[in-house]
Amino acid sequence: MHYPLRYRRARSLLYVIGLFWLWLWLGSAALIAGLHHSPVHAVLATYALAVVVLVSIPAAVLAVIRMILTHPRRHADVVPLKPHQPGEPAHWWYGEKAS
Repeated sequence: MHYPLRYRRARSLLYVIGLFWLWLWLGSAALIAGLHHSPVHAVLATYALAVVVLVSIPAAVLAVIRMILTHPRRHADVVPLKPHQPGEPAHWWYGEKAS
């Protein structure tokens, strides 16, 4: 079974992680410097950044693995589904509650 949304979600996660690392490289020091009036807030912000950095590394690795495993096929066949006609019985997996 092919799931194109899993590939796209993994790719989007990699984009978000890449943007975070870019911000971390370019702008996080300004955030910490802006908290100079409260050392407690500066320590909490530094701790939060350290935790997010450590979480982003395995998340990026898992996203790359998911992209490799669910890479979309270029030569896949598209099978159109026939529309449900009113008065026709619903398929058994829809049940009676299908809208």
